[in-house]
Amino acid sequence: MLNLHSQASIHDGVFHACVMAVRDGFPHLSVQAIIDPPHEWFDAALARQVVIHMMVRVFLIPKRRVVEHQDRSREAVNRALRTIDARLNTPRFEQHYCKMAAAARTSLYARMEDAA
Repeated sequence: MLNLHSQASIHDGVFHACVMAVRDGFPHLSVQAIIDPPHEWFDAALARQVVIHMMVRVFLIPKRRVVEHQDRSREAVNRALRTIDARLNTPRFEQHYCKMAAAARTSLYARMEDAA
C-alpha cells in the first residue's frame, strides 16, 4: 500500500512503477536484472539507467534522493541521466521511452488513487 504522507513510500512507489514499466519495455529482462544488472549485460545496465532517468526527469525526484534511496553514487546517477538524454535524440528510442514513461505514470497514479 502506498502511503501518500511518507516520502520513502512515495519513492518506493515511483521506483516500482518505473521498474515495472521498463521491464515491460525490455521484456527479455527480469526485474532483478534491471535492479542489479550483471556487469556484462549492457541492455540490463541501460534498463537500470532508464529507471533512474525516469525517476529524476519524469517524476522529479531530486538526484540526491535517488542516490540515497537507490544506494547509487552521484556519478552513476549523473551518468544515467547523460546516457539517456543522449539516447533520447534518437526518435525510435524516444518513442519507446515515452511509452515506458506513460506506463509508469499510469501505474503510479492508479496506486495513488487506491491509497487516497
